[in-house]
Amino acid sequence: MRSYCPYCEKTTSAAVVDAVVPHTIKGVEIAVEAKLVKCEECGNEFNSPELGQDIAEMALHAYRAKADLLTPDAIRAFRAAFDLTQQELARLLGWGIATLSRYENGAIQDEAHDRALRMIMRPEALMAEVRRNPDALSAPRRDAVLSRLRNRTYESAAYLSFIRDYRADYEPDIRSGYRAFDPDRFTAMAAHFCKEPGVPRTKLNKLLWYADFNNYRDSTVSISGARYAHLPHGPAPDNYDALLTYLTSVRDVLQCREESAGPYVWEVLVSNVAPDYALFSNRELRVLTAVAEHFKETKAGEISEVSHRESGYRATRDGEIISYEYADEMLVKLE
Repeated sequence: MRSYCPYCEKTTSAAVVDAVVPHTIKGVEIAVEAKLVKCEECGNEFNSPELGQDIAEMALHAYRAKADLLTPDAIRAFRAAFDLTQQELARLLGWGIATLSRYENGAIQDEAHDRALRMIMRPEALMAEVRRNPDALSAPRRDAVLSRLRNRTYESAAYLSFIRDYRADYEPDIRSGYRAFDPDRFTAMAAHFCKEPGVPRTKLNKLLWYADFNNYRDSTVSISGARYAHLPHGPAPDNYDALLTYLTSVRDVLQCREESAGPYVWEVLVSNVAPDYALFSNRELRVLTAVAEHFKETKAGEISEVSHRESGYRATRDGEIISYEYADEMLVKLE
C-alpha cells in the first residue's frame, strides 16, 4: 500500500503492522494493541486515518476497564432512564454542568466522582437526593422522578429505550451467534451465575461468554444473542457497563457487594431474583450448569488468564467484537 508518511513528509510505500502502543493515563501504564502503518523508506511506524482507529480513545477505554470506572455510555443510559438533563443531574450531584458534560464526552472521572455517580444510580440514593435538594429540579420534574421511583414505572421506559438502542446496532449474525439480543435470557443467565455467594463482576462476563460460545459450538446459536468485545481483562459483553447498570439499577436483578482481603477491595454481584429457567432449552440448561460448575472454584484473575489464551481473544484487538466463528476453537469446551 501507499500512505503519507509524516516523517518523510511524502507518500511512500508502506505496510500495515500489528503494534503495542504505550500510553500513560493518570500515572497508569496502558498498552494498546493496534494497527500501525510502517513506512518502508524510513522504517517509522505511525497511525493513519486510513486505518479508521482512534488510539487515544482506545487507551481511554482500556484505562476505564482497568480502573473499573463508569463509561460515558453508562452515565448517559442512567440519565435516559429518568429523562434527566445534564443540568438536573449535575445539580443533584452538586457539580457544575461542565464537569458532567466532560465525563459524558469521554473525559476520565476521578475515583471520588465515580463513586458519587455509582451511588446516585441506586434508586434509593436518587430518591434521597431528589428529596434533599428540592431546588435541583422544578416541581413538576421532581414529582415525575419521584413518581417513577415510587411506582417503578421508570423500569419499563428505561427497558424499552435501552433495549431498543442496544438491539438497533446490529442484525442477528455471526457476531451475535445468529440470535437477536434477548434481554430476558441475558438477565436469567446473569441471575444464574450470580446466585449466592455471588461472583466478581470481572468473572461474570467470562461466564456469560463461555456459556454463549459453548452453546453456539454445539447448536450454531448463542443463548442470549449478546456480542462480546475484546477488553483488557478478557472477553466481556459489548457495552458491559451499561448492561450491568441496567441489571442492577433498573431491573434490580443483581446487587453489588463489596468484599475485601487485606488491602484489596472488589465488587461481587449477587442475584436478587431466581433465574427464569423456563426460558431455556434442556441443552442450554446443561451448558449453563456445566459452565458454573467448571469455574466454581476459579478466581476472577484465573478465569481472565484462561480467556486470554482463547483463539478468539488472541485474534482480536482491544474493543473489537469476537466472532462466534471461534467457538469451535475454544480451549474450554463444556456441556
